[in-house]
Amino acid sequence: MRVIAGSIASARGGREAAFPLGMGRLAIQFGALFALAMLAMGLVVFAVAQQRIARRIDDALEYHSSKYLAPENGQSVNAAIVAARIEAWQQQKALSERTYILFAADGRLLAGRLRIPPPPPGFSPVRYVSRAHVVHKGRALATRLPDGALFVVVQHSEAAESLQAILPGVIVAIFASALLAGLAATMLFARQTALRLAETQAAADAIARGDLSCRIATDRLDGMFAQQAASLNRMLDRMEELVNAQRQFSSALAHDLRTPLTRLRGLLAAANATADTDALVERAERECASVIAIFDALLRLAELESGRHPTAVAPLDLGALVADVAETMEPVLADHGGALRLGRVDSSVVRADAGLVNQLLVNLLENVATHTPPGTTATLRVEQRDEGAMVILADDGPGLAPADRSRVVRPFERGPETAGRRGSGLGLSIAQAIVRFHGGTLALADNAPGLEVRMMFPG
Repeated sequence: MRVIAGSIASARGGREAAFPLGMGRLAIQFGALFALAMLAMGLVVFAVAQQRIARRIDDALEYHSSKYLAPENGQSVNAAIVAARIEAWQQQKALSERTYILFAADGRLLAGRLRIPPPPPGFSPVRYVSRAHVVHKGRALATRLPDGALFVVVQHSEAAESLQAILPGVIVAIFASALLAGLAATMLFARQTALRLAETQAAADAIARGDLSCRIATDRLDGMFAQQAASLNRMLDRMEELVNAQRQFSSALAHDLRTPLTRLRGLLAAANATADTDALVERAERECASVIAIFDALLRLAELESGRHPTAVAPLDLGALVADVAETMEPVLADHGGALRLGRVDSSVVRADAGLVNQLLVNLLENVATHTPPGTTATLRVEQRDEGAMVILADDGPGLAPADRSRVVRPFERGPETAGRRGSGLGLSIAQAIVRFHGGTLALADNAPGLEVRMMFPG
């Protein structure tokens, strides 16, 4: 079994020019998507920051407005008191981001240096011109006094103006950085993905060229790539096993057909040299029947394994069928010098084709009669299990070595003691196919001495 490693270098050289082209488009798409996501995030952050700044400005306006409008000596303030407080603040010449204005009820300016029209009561945006003749934006809180005067606190919104001024540059910088980062990250991801997929592609190309021994190295992979490689390697193992089985099958079929056809050719060649044509015809018919039997067995095996065999699946009393087969086959084993005994037979009903199950048991018992020495005793029993019904055929013959038990269930494979005997070598293959057809399993085990065939039918 060869692990793909060196072939990746050639795969990189041959495909790296074409493969990143498609991955490059994918990288650009993911990079642009990442950049848009970062841009949206920047806009959200800006909106939240602007809202928090506006809230802080409003809180400051409310605080300073309430301070200037606080009652004096338990009495509500009027325009004269507020004007005096504004004049006192102006005389301090303190630098502040706020200013205070008082308008009379008729709109005349009573106190304050900021020249703006009287705003409506409550919060409102305002514009004013500084001494340098620069237009500024601000936010005002206007409160109507009991005597009709209007007290206004104006907060300069320099922080908000600065934030809005740098917003375009920040957005462009965020978008450019996110685009570059996204492209770099996705190109790196694309390259790593391409290198990992190159191993799979190299293995697929090697298999297409007929090299079924190639496997994907998993020691450098992790995560889903390692899982995918392991799954593909299991698939390749199964493919190699099937192809090898097919090759062995073809070789065995050719070998098994060659023998009777060679004998048939010899009989036909001798037909002109002897007068005993009746005997020659009889022997030729036997050889033809042997060839036909092989093809019939192959057709049955193909139908069963493909699920195309005509079937009549219905509830079947397995114990009654086993007892009937044992009664029928007991004389056959006796004619070959053996014996058949019926052991424990539990009452068990399964869904099965009675004809196929009957054929299965007859084939196995004929194998015992044909391939075991005289004096062999076979025992047939049925045991009810939680998962279904177990049919067991055990004999005290020579048995099979552990290495042969998995081999003899393949088509045209035979045990060492059957060499030179007539037969297609398909009996156990057909038996296993019948059991699998019913969703069950067939296993060979040591009976110490002899062989035990265990057939599990699901309930």
